[in-house]
Amino acid sequence: MNESHIKDLIDNEFKRVRIQNHQDYLEWYASLSTYAKLIVESILEEDVSSEMISFAQDSPRDELDNYEFMRVIAEMDPIPSNLLGLTNVTLEYILYDLSEF
Repeated sequence: MNESHIKDLIDNEFKRVRIQNHQDYLEWYASLSTYAKLIVESILEEDVSSEMISFAQDSPRDELDNYEFMRVIAEMDPIPSNLLGLTNVTLEYILYDLSEF
């Protein structure tokens, strides 16, 4: 594992803690659609996977339009070497949504 992957692993865990401890998390989470909730639950438990990418790609178009973090996942290639970085970017979009909520 290279230094970049280690940094992403640490950063991903740090972002997960920040998301779950955010003062508006519960209210924000409650406002999400079913698909978005499932994505958030999944990404807070594990890194983005090819299954998560497929799930996001199969979600209704309006949900992809409403949730940028879902669109980021849906538009990515499920190449294993990209998944840690994709997780990092997706968590950053979730943090941004929380800060704008």
